[in-house]
Amino acid sequence: MGEGEVFTKLQLIEGVPGVAQVDRRMRDLRELGWRIDNYKTNPRLKPDEYLLAKIGIRIDLGEERQEPAKPRIPAARRREAIETADSLCQTCGISAGEPYPDDETQRAVLSVHLVDPAPPINTELSNLRVECQRCNAGLRGTGRALPTMEDVLARASRLGNRDDKRRLYRLMQSGRLERDEVELIFAEWLRLGRDDRVNVMLMLAGVLIEEGA
Repeated sequence: MGEGEVFTKLQLIEGVPGVAQVDRRMRDLRELGWRIDNYKTNPRLKPDEYLLAKIGIRIDLGEERQEPAKPRIPAARRREAIETADSLCQTCGISAGEPYPDDETQRAVLSVHLVDPAPPINTELSNLRVECQRCNAGLRGTGRALPTMEDVLARASRLGNRDDKRRLYRLMQSGRLERDEVELIFAEWLRLGRDDRVNVMLMLAGVLIEEGA
């Protein structure tokens, strides 16, 4: 099959027997420079037809994919983005150096990424996002299963309090976890050494006793 030829999904399945999820495989080809049009991008095609508009990298022939150079974000702008985010992950809200609740041996490391990396590169704060290593990796390779849309929606629907649902909706609108002063202080406390954590906890207990007297 060459450039300019039209084929159907059935023909594709028959042409590559034993290959599962051919739709995903076609998407993988697009990332290798292949251009495959469907009826949404080419109105002359029928719903079950595809047009091979351009052949990209042929990994089956040993051609190697050329990785594009990653756009650079100036160090000063990275620091500015982290300071603007109050040193918090803008996805999950964990602070830099804070242990993860489910694994206290692992501490959050923040990095700055482009929201839209398409050229020309825009390094304005509005196009930068601060994330911890887990959120940036989407938990891939951590042994934890990624949540599905159905899982998240089911948990959101099970919230018994309407106020909780409204708060969750506001968080979804803002795209950032909001923490109150108590949670921020607790996050800082977690970053202390073990002895310092114990001392602060005992001193706070003393303050509570005095205030309750």
